Amino acid sequence: MKNANFSTQDVKSCCENESKLGVEFRAGKEFNGWFKKDDKKICRITVPKGRKRIGKGLYRSMARQLNLTTGQFDELLECPLTKYEYEKILYEKGLIKKDQ
Repeated sequence: MKNANFSTQDVKSCCENESKLGVEFRAGKEFNGWFKKDDKKICRITVPKGRKRIGKGLYRSMARQLNLTTGQFDELLECPLTKYEYEKILYEKGLIKKDQ
């Protein structure tokens, strides 16, 4: 778990990136956004506002919200995990249907 290497801003930027997840966040007390596949909401992630470092519990929670292990979440933030690979993980878990 590499939670000490990332801030909340890093997580938000990674999730917003179109080549990663393409999440559109709405601001409130914190940032809430949905990962969508074919305009269907699949996973919701909540990211606190600010640029503070992420604790272990929050890091694990954000990974779970995206249906990832902490190791897969590390890969997502470090760039080896692409949107296609993320969708493949969700498909294997039965959360999305395979494209025709």
